[in-house]
Amino acid sequence: MGILQSLAAVFKRHPKPPPSLGFDPEDFIYVKIPGNIQPMERGELFEDRIDPVLAAGGLGSVSGGGSSLGDARSDGSRLVEFCGIDIDTTQRDGALAALRDVLPKLDAPMGTQLHYTRAGVRLQDELTAHGWSMGQPRVYLHPGFGI
Repeated sequence: MGILQSLAAVFKRHPKPPPSLGFDPEDFIYVKIPGNIQPMERGELFEDRIDPVLAAGGLGSVSGGGSSLGDARSDGSRLVEFCGIDIDTTQRDGALAALRDVLPKLDAPMGTQLHYTRAGVRLQDELTAHGWSMGQPRVYLHPGFGI
């Protein structure tokens, strides 16, 4: 499949626009995955596998994703520092539990984070060598939505 067909497949799979200004951050989870994971890899390795898990439980769906480039290297090139997956959820806590279960099974790297909001407080869970460190304060904001 060519790059244009691949991109068309991604946009067809995720046609939903970003949340509007009236978006409720309590219904949103951002999965931040460290590493040089390219956009097509992100879809194949994570998005395409997470979405059915959420759908099966009636917990929500993958609504988008993106990549963040690191600083320029000496040759001017930049690698992907981390990628992110946007999750619109109907049951935040159930979706978080499902994500904490499935991400290690998908070989998500250590340092993978789940960003969410509970009662107006920005929190994150982080995958460590000893499991999930949960409910930690979060200062990082979603690069596109600022939540």
